[in-house]
Amino acid sequence: MIEALKNIKCSDINKQNSLQHAIELGIPSMKNEEWKYTYYNKILQQGFVPTQNNSKDADIENIDDIVTFIDANSVSSNKLIFINGFFHNELSSWQNQPKINFWNNNNTTASDSNDFLLELNNALTTDGVFIEVDKNFILQDIIEIFYINTNSPAIINIKNKIKVGENSHLKIVEYYINFENTPTYNNIVTEIEVATRAQVEWYKIQDGGELFNITDNTHISQAANSICNVATITLSGSIIRNVLQFDVDGERCESHMNGLYLLQNNMHVDNRTLVNHNVPNCESYELYKGILDGKSTGVFNGKIKVKQIAQKTNAFQSNRNLLLSNDANIYTKPQLEIYADDVKCSHGATSSQIEDSELFYLQARGIGKEMARGLLVYAFGAEILDKIKQDALKDKLEKRVAELLKIEL
Repeated sequence: MIEALKNIKCSDINKQNSLQHAIELGIPSMKNEEWKYTYYNKILQQGFVPTQNNSKDADIENIDDIVTFIDANSVSSNKLIFINGFFHNELSSWQNQPKINFWNNNNTTASDSNDFLLELNNALTTDGVFIEVDKNFILQDIIEIFYINTNSPAIINIKNKIKVGENSHLKIVEYYINFENTPTYNNIVTEIEVATRAQVEWYKIQDGGELFNITDNTHISQAANSICNVATITLSGSIIRNVLQFDVDGERCESHMNGLYLLQNNMHVDNRTLVNHNVPNCESYELYKGILDGKSTGVFNGKIKVKQIAQKTNAFQSNRNLLLSNDANIYTKPQLEIYADDVKCSHGATSSQIEDSELFYLQARGIGKEMARGLLVYAFGAEILDKIKQDALKDKLEKRVAELLKIEL
């Protein structure tokens, strides 16, 4: 891949500098502590190529099927559609929206990151969405973003930037869809700025099928008295890596991170979180739950960092995992790095199996073994689904999880 990157000539100096830096950094290796349990080269071995010129103008043969799928799965009238890395205005729709602008290939910024994937994204971004919400604007309906892949061999790089003004509310859900039975790879970067007293709900629904790959980096900065909720729901895929960072820069903020990953077969999911408490009197709550079956692998690496100035911080982090197979693996590393002395912070991780006594209890009441097992597994994950505030989205996800667990609600 590095040789392929060397042959690319970018359109502006910022892109070219990021590309050169990515080449110098090199492909992430398992020798790097941040990649210790995730083999990035396994994604590249599926034949993806870095490119600036994807298939925006190519004919999409199954466009009618895509429209039907969107209509059947949408929970909102506000839809932003990306196909193979490019925004499609003719398929998108929005009503009573805040101001919406879209990136183009020239709208990049200088980057000094030491992260290969961030530099790669900055250099090769094809498109993205820029959403700016004015002050004192409450968007009642949720915005849906569909990332749809149709047999694209390219590494799809999309960069999103969200700015939410003072006293404003914004709700967004992202869907990742692999429309054909071929490997796909998205490298997504999202930056979110949450102003004073603003509120944001952000839902990531990763259900692109067994050949779906993604590396997702989300960076959120919060001003005073703001509230931000992020939920990451991973239901299918091949190799998935999610990096979520909160910078809490204003007092009396609330930061909520919830995750559910339902892994089967050879799925590999790596969730990494970082919460930087930079000021006093803030709260963060983090709960990630994993259900692992087959030969799947889960990775959780979460860190809460509390600066010395950040007194009166309340920060809680928990990772809980249910192993359904002797061949499934979970690597979990919750961390606290605290420099303040007047805080309430906790972290923990658990890994367990279904208790025989619980299974027997349900079977003794006439429920078959497989159904009883499915109900217990569903109940384990339902704690995360219950935190989804949008009823239509919650209902859809509950049905999808029940379908995967082969139970009836």
